[in-house]
Amino acid sequence: MTKFKGDFGLQFVTHIATHYSIPEWVELARLAHDKGFHQLWINDNVGYRPPIVLLSAVAAQVPIPIGTAVLVPYFHQPLDLVGSLAALSELCEGREIGVGLARGSLAITAREVEVVRPLTMVRETAQFMRQVLAGEKAAYRDYPLLRDYYHLNPSGKFQLSFSPASPFCFYGGGIGPKALKVTGQVMDGLISSGTFISMVRAGRQAGMLRIAEDSARQNQPGLTLRKMCELNVSISQDRSKALEYPKRQVAQAALQWETLGFTAEEYDALGVKREQVLKLKERLEAGASITEAASVVTEDMVRACYVAGQPEEAVEQIVQLSEIAADLGYDQIALAKLGPDYREAITLLADQIMPALQ
Repeated sequence: MTKFKGDFGLQFVTHIATHYSIPEWVELARLAHDKGFHQLWINDNVGYRPPIVLLSAVAAQVPIPIGTAVLVPYFHQPLDLVGSLAALSELCEGREIGVGLARGSLAITAREVEVVRPLTMVRETAQFMRQVLAGEKAAYRDYPLLRDYYHLNPSGKFQLSFSPASPFCFYGGGIGPKALKVTGQVMDGLISSGTFISMVRAGRQAGMLRIAEDSARQNQPGLTLRKMCELNVSISQDRSKALEYPKRQVAQAALQWETLGFTAEEYDALGVKREQVLKLKERLEAGASITEAASVVTEDMVRACYVAGQPEEAVEQIVQLSEIAADLGYDQIALAKLGPDYREAITLLADQIMPALQ
């Protein structure tokens, strides 16, 4: 195993930790910066605090690099999105902004919007944003899906009236083979989402990376994709709370194993019985809420997606996973989800776990 020598960031997940206000998120970002974390990533979801608003509040007060992990194009009108990101860049004092893009959760995105041609939506959004944020004039006719989906003027063109003040790096956040090919075609890097732990344990992660890297070699010769992985953790001195906190998110994440066609051998590698996942699926299909469904999420299912528990039991697991990330060529690990109390989790991660990683 290779010691990880890249950067460590944090991902704040606003649809799980819903009780924090914008000022409180800013204070948590300040703590993350003071504790030495390299970058702060914010997720995207409708009905929660908007990522561009939150990132703007952070950028105005905390000198930490920021990014979206990940934006869902369907939730953002593209003209407003590029203007908002360009304005955000004026608060970043030249620090690069990471822009992760993906179709979003299968269940959540489709519940809110009409999901049309998701691969094309991600590709066109990335290309449109890259062109406009580079100061160029973009013709809507060159982006037919965006033009039709958002009713843009077929003969129109768009250009910002001001120049962004910071560079942007575009990351693909999809995990399917076709989405990974799109990442290699049009992105600067990739984000391996919160599925990283389960995909590593199932033996799929290396093959997923190869798809994106092969696509990049074919479509963007000379480009080395930058790679960030989200490492789900739930850390607390209260072990029971650390294990309970992820269950609502795991109730959704575990269903991806069925969507991706996990074999019996892969379930064994996760330490999860497929019957447990099918029981969870049945409850959700019968109309149970996520909170109700979470009651059947087992500790084995949590551990297939998370490093969870007290810091002393988590440190060795995180070290091992960081070494795997190093062997796979990742440039950054973003510790994600964090735990039931973000202030406690950030402090424990920085003081009790990061020293073992450095």
